[in-house]
Amino acid sequence: MGLDFRQTGWILFCLLTLAPLAAARDNSALPGQRADFKAAEQALARGDLGRYQRLKSSLRDYPLYPYLEYRELRRRLHRHKSSRIESFLTRYADTPLAGLLRNAWLDHLARRGRWQGYLAFYRPSGKTERQCHYLRALMETGREREALQQVEPLWLHGRSQPRACDPVFAAWREAGLLTEELVWRRIQLAMDAHQTRLARYLRRFLPKDQHIWLDRWLRVHRKPQRILSAKDFSGRHPYRNSILLHGIRRFARKDATAAHHAWRLLQERHAFTPEQRLQAERTLAFALIRDKHPDTLTYLARIRPAEGDLALAEARIRAALQARNWTRALAWLSELPEAERMSEGWRYWRGRALEALGRAGEAARIYRQLARERSYYGFLAADRQGSPYHLANIPLRINDPALKKQLANLPAIRRAEELHALGRLVEARREWEAITRDMNHEELRAAAKLAQGWGWHDRAIFSLARTGYWDDLDLRFPLAYRSQIETQAGAHRLDSAWIFAVLRQESAFIRDARSHAGAIGLMQLMPRTARQLSTRLNGRSLRSVKSLLLQPDANIELGARYLRRILDKLDQHPVLATAAYNAGPYRVKKWLPDEDVPADLWVETIPFKETRSYLQRVFAYTIIYEQQLGLKPTRLRHRMPPVKGIGNLAINLPDRQKFQTAQR
Repeated sequence: MGLDFRQTGWILFCLLTLAPLAAARDNSALPGQRADFKAAEQALARGDLGRYQRLKSSLRDYPLYPYLEYRELRRRLHRHKSSRIESFLTRYADTPLAGLLRNAWLDHLARRGRWQGYLAFYRPSGKTERQCHYLRALMETGREREALQQVEPLWLHGRSQPRACDPVFAAWREAGLLTEELVWRRIQLAMDAHQTRLARYLRRFLPKDQHIWLDRWLRVHRKPQRILSAKDFSGRHPYRNSILLHGIRRFARKDATAAHHAWRLLQERHAFTPEQRLQAERTLAFALIRDKHPDTLTYLARIRPAEGDLALAEARIRAALQARNWTRALAWLSELPEAERMSEGWRYWRGRALEALGRAGEAARIYRQLARERSYYGFLAADRQGSPYHLANIPLRINDPALKKQLANLPAIRRAEELHALGRLVEARREWEAITRDMNHEELRAAAKLAQGWGWHDRAIFSLARTGYWDDLDLRFPLAYRSQIETQAGAHRLDSAWIFAVLRQESAFIRDARSHAGAIGLMQLMPRTARQLSTRLNGRSLRSVKSLLLQPDANIELGARYLRRILDKLDQHPVLATAAYNAGPYRVKKWLPDEDVPADLWVETIPFKETRSYLQRVFAYTIIYEQQLGLKPTRLRHRMPPVKGIGNLAINLPDRQKFQTAQR
């Protein structure tokens, strides 16, 4: 998406006014300014305000000068007047600092109960706490009716809301706007999110004669077989069927066969709407697929996915593939919407089904078309017909040669560059995202080349991806940390291209990457895993280990060591080891087939979408990285040998409690 008129005008103004400076930009003062900037920060932190002011005054033309002003304001926020905050927000409105300071100031105003000021500074944001403070500010300043009209969406949430919402909810209840139906709707949301504590809390807002139905719901959550109690569910209640369907979902997680029998009994006893029947049948379908029930395909043939239910439509195709029922797979592939049917993956599996059914000519035509693609399925298709891989590297060209220089002089780009140079990567990314958010494709491509020139590979990769240009392999698949990777590949008898591919998929070269689960660094290792991989880390604190994992050399060494460990424990099979790096070796062990299976089929039928996609990307990236390293690509059929049946594999996994995984 391009910039809107105002944004385009502002950037064009900046580019035109800064264009004469592009060739004359003098960076010779930057090393000294960086040192003074860090010294000013330290002086401010110590409270040495005299030294801080002297250093600050010498840095007025330094790109990160706004950061000093921001830190100065944040240091003693409570001492500043609204006018000074407003001045900063106006002066630096185009920086991420404005949003950070505004939010900090709003939190300060809420703590002090300065609600009129809160309204003056408030801007809508995604944080629920500030939204509730805003509604309270409306109430406290005579705009209660306006506030009460906005409470219901905050109430209808399946998890506990922040304490800041309590006064708002209380006023809403006192106004008589909390109905019994709204209480039950929130209870259902809470139970769907497994928030039983919240559901119990909500009991207080129900009439006493309704408590028994909530108790039944909570009992079903603990023991889903209780849905078969004729005594409990003989009566009528608006949410009776919701409770029964909740029980079916819980039951199906434990025992798909028993849940299926329970559902048949429930249909004899109770009337369900078509939508409710479809919901239950969908739940049971996924459970039967998960358990590899022998009657799965028969059951799936009796139900038809609802329009738009792509997840079930694709799941039943994978179930047919897993059973190697090529006729059924081909029929269900034909029922997919056209956009999905024409995707690379499903075209490939249509070819495989046709080939298995003896229709080799039709399969060959599909493979020929797919083999032109530089992708996982393109490489698999090329292998099926013995054709070379298409690995063309077409470097990105910028149509306007001056654009890159002009962008480099935008204040936001200069701030991002400086923050990157100082290793302030979170702040650097924040600046980069703010300035590139609304750039058009030509500007994004120029920005990607800028980032590449700074060695900021992750921003180069992500910025270029937004333009849909995929052919500059040097930009998309850089050889950063090559010496470290090749050293560790040699030390652990691994393939350098494989390590590169895993790193590229795990972090895209974000060296300070952190996952929600706590994995850290280039190769996304869990601190506990790191401790197990190196005896020298045993005595270190968790903080110390986390700090070590942020160091590229250490992270790559430990990542390579972990790859070698799981390779050794999973029969030296690269597909299993790669899957284990993503999902953990014990999950992979659960997914092993009873008999030998082609690796492409095993990958396609892994129950976790994340792991399927992970494997497809890593093996495609490995082929590309071999070319980047100047090596002859190894065919995927050699990298992905058949996955042996569990009885034929040399699996060496200790007790699960003793072997923590790098699972995310």
